[in-house]
Amino acid sequence: MRGTLAVASRVLQSIRGDRPTLALVLGVPIFIIFLFSRILDEVPAGGINTDFIRPILLGFFVYFLTYVVTAIGFLRERQTGTLERVLASPVTRSGLVLGYLLGYGALVTVQAAVLLGSGVFFLGIKFQHGIGFFFGLELLGAFSALGLGIFASLFAKNEFQVLQFIPLLIAPQAILGGVFVPIEALPVYLEVPARAFPLTYLLKGMNYVVLGHGTSQDALLAVAVLAGYTLVTLLLAALMVRRPF
Repeated sequence: MRGTLAVASRVLQSIRGDRPTLALVLGVPIFIIFLFSRILDEVPAGGINTDFIRPILLGFFVYFLTYVVTAIGFLRERQTGTLERVLASPVTRSGLVLGYLLGYGALVTVQAAVLLGSGVFFLGIKFQHGIGFFFGLELLGAFSALGLGIFASLFAKNEFQVLQFIPLLIAPQAILGGVFVPIEALPVYLEVPARAFPLTYLLKGMNYVVLGHGTSQDALLAVAVLAGYTLVTLLLAALMVRRPF
């Protein structure tokens, strides 16, 4: 996969030089989790145990924030002509996409660690099956959103269109994927598509690791599905990346 490391290095240098964006990427997760911690800890919930919400918050926001960062970042590469210059160099399509995966992957790994630390510090999350397993699952969720972000950005002509994809690509997953109600409580015609969403499996896996809900098979299935989604979206992006923009 020729050119992978060169592309990843260029992406990391670009990110390092954009300090305001870097500060937002790392600071926003802390602020969001802090606000939710104040609500969950200080606002009466009518006797309802809110522990189940805590892993869901981490799962949703690592997925959502990774999609936004990656989709806008990759689109910016196209708009500035950087992507065309990279394509003119001796780099393969798979090397290009993998390079962006590694470059942005380093950023989202740090963001996932910040979210995890915020969850432990502000939300008091404890882990029934180990923090290492949780972080690995969190990274898989982030990388599946990263692949989706790269793929979606190839269809957008500007940053506004990237944001317009959120109701189409992210909102249905949040509505049906277990953020509000368990997917088992959905009618069949909604449960079927819900079981096709990567966020569904990310949340199920996190519920197992944090709360002990479900079985180890649920967690392993989540790992397999999230890895599969990452691979499929990246392959699709690699196939499309040389089309005229």
